Amino acid sequence: MVNWNLINSNGRKISSAQIRKNMVSFMTRNHPCSVIHSIERKYNAYKIHLMNGKCLVFDAEGCNVKSN
Repeated sequence: MVNWNLINSNGRKISSAQIRKNMVSFMTRNHPCSVIHSIERKYNAYKIHLMNGKCLVFDAEGCNVKSN
């Protein structure tokens, strides 16, 4: 994943390591063996596009909020 250091979240700071941990944990549990095509960072969300055509949306703290 991208090398993030510190990200502001709702006026408080959250470690990028925690965000990555949440995303990786979700991916490992729910999409094992999936290959990531791209990661997009929006204002307050992250979109992960998988090679199988699915798109996962995570909030600013790395929690999954939507899966297509």
